[in-house]
Amino acid sequence: MSDSSWALTGKIRRNIAWKLLGTAIEKGLRLGLVVLAARMLGPDTWGRYTYALTLALMVVQLTDLGLSLFLSREIARTGRADGRFIGEVLGLKAALALGYVALFSGIVIAHRSEPMVAAALALCGVIALAQTALEAALHVFRGVQDLSLEARATTAQAGIQVGFGGAALGAVWLFWRAATPDSAMLLYVAALAVSNVIAAGFAWRMAARIAAPRLRLSRAMAARFRREVLPLGIAIVASLLYYKVDVPMIRAIHGDTETGLYTAGYKLLEVLAIVPSILLAATFPALSDAVIRQPKRALALHKAALRWLLLAGGAGAMVLVIAPELIIALLYGDRFDNAAPVLRALAPSVVLMFLNYLETHMLVALGLVRQQMWISLSLIAVNVGLNAWWIPRWGGAGAAIATAVTELCLFVAIAPLVQRDLARRIREHQP
Repeated sequence: MSDSSWALTGKIRRNIAWKLLGTAIEKGLRLGLVVLAARMLGPDTWGRYTYALTLALMVVQLTDLGLSLFLSREIARTGRADGRFIGEVLGLKAALALGYVALFSGIVIAHRSEPMVAAALALCGVIALAQTALEAALHVFRGVQDLSLEARATTAQAGIQVGFGGAALGAVWLFWRAATPDSAMLLYVAALAVSNVIAAGFAWRMAARIAAPRLRLSRAMAARFRREVLPLGIAIVASLLYYKVDVPMIRAIHGDTETGLYTAGYKLLEVLAIVPSILLAATFPALSDAVIRQPKRALALHKAALRWLLLAGGAGAMVLVIAPELIIALLYGDRFDNAAPVLRALAPSVVLMFLNYLETHMLVALGLVRQQMWISLSLIAVNVGLNAWWIPRWGGAGAAIATAVTELCLFVAIAPLVQRDLARRIREHQP
């Protein structure tokens, strides 16, 4: 069998198809809801909401610290989903969640001088906690390499969110004169919080049919967590910090309007991120297995994925460079016109983000998580420094340029590590 014939097996192609279908429906529904909400709330109130959600999603990573990715990797390597193992992972997540609740409560209290923002933060904390619970279930589906289940779960989540969120926005529209923008925001966020809790319960009901988890704390799992997972968790938290820290920095320097404009543009970058997420959700379990058993197959998979991501990222970047004004006008309306420069400045990040999505997953598959940790920690300083320099000068566009430079530094640092380790494994595997 040639290396090229190993690239995309039938199972991987089927999983890509299921992931593509589920993600297209999910992202389409969510984007429609986001656009409607942003149009109704306006840049100022939208900025306050996205600030609260960004903080919640940053801090909630402390409840996972790489456990979900570890879960899918180990299920893929062992070839089965064990209820005891899943329960031990969930036990650790539950213990970490208690720390999250305490820490985030402090953040909410720190915003008591802005009551509406504090209330939004509290509700966004529930959204984030339910989201990380749901994502753990999705990693079970990825571990058993059945993304039809993930497609069902994420589509259901999007449908529930659109139902509850749409009803909240409909109520705001009916009683527009009686509703302030901030009260409308709180109703919308409360609806999303309820919908995420329901969606997480639905996903775990599906996961329980594969292997019913027996929730427990285990010293052995805690030891594995410290040894194998924590460096990855630190890397994930660090990477999220340099991806998201620009939002609170923009709000602190330029206020809610600039924050709303920036996050409106950045939301489209997150939508484009469905491309690498689809490919890696389908290929990561196979890569995790192949780097140990068939490193040549892992290299072929890596090359194929890199080629497709480069083409897709280049196409996406070109669209953002050519037509940002048209995209913003069609989606958000004239109140968000000033988000177009942000969208154009984000274009280089599309290509680099696509490639880095693959390379960071490769580091996990290869077990190079400590190297990933140190690189990610160093990039916090790079990103915060660039943001502190460019945000006061150029606002959201400056943050977008800082994101692109950080992504470039990440790729330059990790791509050679992946290539060297794959080459070493191939040499050692040869008879």
